[in-house]
Amino acid sequence: MRSSRTRVGGLATFGWLPDDAPRAVLVVRTPYGAAGHAAEARGWTAHGIGLVVQDVRGRHASPGEFVPYAEHGSADGPDLLAWVRGWAEAPVVLMGTSYGAHAALATALATAEVAAPDGVVVAVPALGLGETARTRGGVLQLASRLGWWLAQDVRRPWADVLAARRTDAERAAAVARIDCPLLAIGGTDDYFAHDTVDLWSAWGGPARLVLGPWDHWLAGARRAARILAWLDDLRAGHPATGVLTVDRDGTTRADPPPLATVRLPGVAADDQWCASLVVRAPDGTAREVAHGAARGDRITLGPLVLTDAERAALALRVGADDFPRYARPAHPALRPGRVPDHHLELTA
Repeated sequence: MRSSRTRVGGLATFGWLPDDAPRAVLVVRTPYGAAGHAAEARGWTAHGIGLVVQDVRGRHASPGEFVPYAEHGSADGPDLLAWVRGWAEAPVVLMGTSYGAHAALATALATAEVAAPDGVVVAVPALGLGETARTRGGVLQLASRLGWWLAQDVRRPWADVLAARRTDAERAAAVARIDCPLLAIGGTDDYFAHDTVDLWSAWGGPARLVLGPWDHWLAGARRAARILAWLDDLRAGHPATGVLTVDRDGTTRADPPPLATVRLPGVAADDQWCASLVVRAPDGTAREVAHGAARGDRITLGPLVLTDAERAALALRVGADDFPRYARPAHPALRPGRVPDHHLELTA
């Protein structure tokens, strides 16, 4: 394995290449420390895959100020992609996990009509400021956001987060114009499961979705093996498409995962409430398989990847709040112990 360190656009960039010419080169931009990818790089290079990782602006060895979710419109990603294309004689694929998926997508959107990558791989994608800050129903995701913000020592005003809005429709319209292949890997226990599915469904080129009972760390997802198989198909000229879901029994299916819509009659447009789908075990315990919060009379939960036994044991919980997961205020009529009238529907 050959390793290097340089600066591209002034930003710290680390590269690892196999001893022979690479079969493909993965390009990553991350706020979590590019130098720490050396062990991962040994795995990729053992399979003939090169890895280039850059610290985003203002993080670790890269100078400047880190402004989360400001990658759209930045030249940093396109500059890195152009630099790799200048020497790589193999497919160049953007790859990113969590915030890194946002960085990869921003680069793909910026270069879609100029020097597009040969493919994009995203895992548990945290796609934007509003998408990470709020549920699809507009409720602040307090617990999941505060921890990340503090861990990154970000100076961006908290008011920016509170004011952020989701851009689902705008993103869907934008990625529909990207025609390179996509591999999207997500987990149903991850905060961003629905975003993973939406990105896959809106993508303009050949797109593959892999979804299973995993959380944000994707333990047990066999992520590297799935990426390697996808890269082989990409190099052969027939990138995989469609859906692969994996349930807790290990059963795989090719059907799109369903969503659950919960409707609560009589709720005003500004009232906040929460809902969870759980699977009840014979001993009376319950395991949550989907959750959400919204303002208004409905919440969309999911996507769901369930065994037949889990589907038969589904139960719904509706409540006023789920602090500290979501921020208040909550619907005042949902007092503790009250079971409101509701309607649950599963849709593909």
